[in-house]
Amino acid sequence: MERQLTDKQMRTLRFIYDYIKSNGCAPALKEIAKALGISVNLAQNRTQYLLGHGCLRKFETGQYGRTLELTEKGISVCESFSKK
Repeated sequence: MERQLTDKQMRTLRFIYDYIKSNGCAPALKEIAKALGISVNLAQNRTQYLLGHGCLRKFETGQYGRTLELTEKGISVCESFSKK
């Protein structure tokens, strides 16, 4: 059975989801950290977990060096969370 995301991980994923919907590209780690009131190192740790959990993926080059994108699983998790 797959482990659920913690509230902090879910807030991080939800921020990335909302940011991409609003801006058309993923946020930088500094933007994630600032928005969530955490360090850049902690923002990186959370995104690494979400990568390993299958909610995010990295691609080689992105606009402005932003290489994160949501997977179908990540989108589904965010959309089901917003319906609660």
